[in-house]
Amino acid sequence: MSIDLPRSVVAALWLGALRRDPTLLPPALVAVQGQDEPHRTGDGQTLEELLSRLVVEAEVVHAALPVPGAPGVPAGAAEEALAAQEAVLVRGPGGQTTTAIPVVTEFGSAWEPGAMVTWQVVASSAVVPMPDSLGEARRDLTEALELAIDALTQMDVAQWREEAATEIATLASAEVPASVAQVLPPGLDVRARDLLVRAARLQAIVALAAEDDGAAVNVWQVDQRAAAMRHVGGTARRAMVAATLSAG
Repeated sequence: MSIDLPRSVVAALWLGALRRDPTLLPPALVAVQGQDEPHRTGDGQTLEELLSRLVVEAEVVHAALPVPGAPGVPAGAAEEALAAQEAVLVRGPGGQTTTAIPVVTEFGSAWEPGAMVTWQVVASSAVVPMPDSLGEARRDLTEALELAIDALTQMDVAQWREEAATEIATLASAEVPASVAQVLPPGLDVRARDLLVRAARLQAIVALAAEDDGAAVNVWQVDQRAAAMRHVGGTARRAMVAATLSAG
């Protein structure tokens, strides 16, 4: 099972690293762009220019993974962020918040996929709640892991999704998958890294479980398990956002 981080999560992590060490810009560009075509902004800036600009403005940086009812971004950026399901928030002096949203256009085939990414940048003075602290997110994620393992066991996911068996067995593990390790910046707080990895594993399992009702035998069971997995997915999403928070 592939465990990948959203582009905005990777960008937020590297912006935090760039605030500590501006010489990390070359590897930051490689990590954020990945296998995509060269990223641009809506007004024609390069990814290098965008990251350099944002890091200068930044007092607080974090990702947002919006869902209806909880966009986590300023109102002026909510529609585009909800459509993309992700964004980077850079909070600057005087209450100014810059929201950068990756708009992705995919092309190619399943064998040779490609993506063009245009970052839409929206400035706002609107107040947006801060993400959970690492401690809060870790506590909530621990409870969600227990709920997820119980729900997945009842659904017998490992039986009808063989590729999920290994991930379910290591769901609470903080071992960093190769697909994640290659995009993480150096010097990332160990607590944030562990939280990020567990959240990413949990999101991947939730997505897989959503593809099938497993052993559910009636509509009530389907609804109950769907509700449980929505709760788990929401907790994992907030934990991932908390792991990207860089301030100070």
